[in-house]
Amino acid sequence: MTRWRDVRKIDAHVHVVLHDRDATELTFNPPDAMLRAMDENSVERAIVVPINYPEYFPLDGEERSDWLRANNERQAAIARGSDGRLIGFADCAIDGAYGRSGRCTETFEHAVRDLGLVGLKIHPYNLRVPASDPRLLPWIEDAARLDVPIIFHSNPCGHAPDFHGSAPSEIYRAVYGRNATYTIAHMGGVSFYEATVGGGYVDISWTLLWLAELHGVPFCERLFRRIGIDRILFATDYPACSSYERYFEILDAMDLSEDEVDRIAFGNAERMLRGLPPADRED
Repeated sequence: MTRWRDVRKIDAHVHVVLHDRDATELTFNPPDAMLRAMDENSVERAIVVPINYPEYFPLDGEERSDWLRANNERQAAIARGSDGRLIGFADCAIDGAYGRSGRCTETFEHAVRDLGLVGLKIHPYNLRVPASDPRLLPWIEDAARLDVPIIFHSNPCGHAPDFHGSAPSEIYRAVYGRNATYTIAHMGGVSFYEATVGGGYVDISWTLLWLAELHGVPFCERLFRRIGIDRILFATDYPACSSYERYFEILDAMDLSEDEVDRIAFGNAERMLRGLPPADRED
């Protein structure tokens, strides 16, 4: 039986948090703390994703004038300081000057070509628009042009102004014909069944935990196979979920081959980071 704690892993969804933030599950988690947690759990690399929120990092007065650029620069500095173990994704915005596609393109190109960020995070819930909102399309199209992957927050809840705005089906509408390399974060949340169709990768953060509690581990394993093993990414949303062990207990209880474990834990994320869609194979 493969022990998930010991296998090499890429965590496809973590947050580095540089200050305490009230009324949030994202507690203080500086780079050194994140790297320690990775060392303790055999995580070789982790994708650090922003949350489309102006004060995700502490900003001074000058930085506040263009919070998106400042946050992207912080993401890049975190990645540079980790010897490649923390992988930075760019943030996006649609307000103010970022309502113009030209400004989006300029900022995104700077993030990828100059800062070295390797992907884009889109958080429809925090942006308060559905994933297919026209103001997000320049970002999606530029990701395709720059050949970098997108991670979409996908966890619809009752507080969202558009309940289905971040559901997998809305993401499929947004990327259709535009971008082949994208990830549905959190398995689609309460809309997880929609992740069984369509394309793209699916990260297991958070939703796997309550699906196992509600339906049991055998259900979760069947769901993995229905989605497709080559689409599944190991992900935790650390530090919002601060226990790797909760994931290991569920994953260790699944009847997965060593090859399947390696693909979920490492290989699929490595392929996604190269800008490649899921492998076309059956399990």
